[in-house]
Amino acid sequence: MALAFARCDIRRRLDLETLVTWALRDQQADRVQSGLFDIEAAANDHGWEPQGVSGDGVAELLRRHEVGDRVDGGGPVRGIAVTVHPDAEAVANAVGWLEPWQRRLVRFHGRSGTRPDWLPLVPPMVAVKRPSEARGRYRHVTAERWEFVPTRSELAKRYVLRGQSLFDARGQRRIIEEERGFHFRTFGDGHRQVQVKWCPLEPAHSDAEIVEVNTDYAGWHAGMTDLLERIGSWGFRDHVLTGFSAPATPWEYSP
Repeated sequence: MALAFARCDIRRRLDLETLVTWALRDQQADRVQSGLFDIEAAANDHGWEPQGVSGDGVAELLRRHEVGDRVDGGGPVRGIAVTVHPDAEAVANAVGWLEPWQRRLVRFHGRSGTRPDWLPLVPPMVAVKRPSEARGRYRHVTAERWEFVPTRSELAKRYVLRGQSLFDARGQRRIIEEERGFHFRTFGDGHRQVQVKWCPLEPAHSDAEIVEVNTDYAGWHAGMTDLLERIGSWGFRDHVLTGFSAPATPWEYSP
């Protein structure tokens, strides 16, 4: 009797963010960036695509000065294994077809294994900070004013009308204990004022900052979405792409 065996798919299942991080950070499949000197790598982040490893020029001289010896540009690309997983190479090649500004964002966060920050459209309010060189005990700006308050005799009448004792459980005068720590001033007619202090508030982020940060997030998300459409149907050798779960506009769901 012939037996039928079902073939089991043992490929590793990854979502798009994890797959890109594995390809760019762990496998370092984008060899162009890793094979460059510092100056060239900085230029490459602006969308240029130089190939290979420098053998001469200012970049090499600076590298020699940095390490104190001659840098050998031959052999395998420094920091990269001789072979790269074919699935990682396929992902890196697909990233290279994205729009330049989206490619820059996808590569940066793929290499670092992060997701771009985003900011709520209504920023939280925070205390206004003092200038770093300003003297004072507080690190934030404080404001103050004097406000009129009832006299102690008026407060005592209110306690009596409410049926409350003028003494607390420890036998201390309730009004005196409750006012301890406050700064009062009394006028000749008996009226009193208390000094009120507070911290002025301001938005934690400006409108321009919110637009800039959220624009970067939207660009990264659009690039990842385009990448998913490009490679979503590819048959990788050892991996299965499960999708992309990052929200497109997380600030719309922020309370």
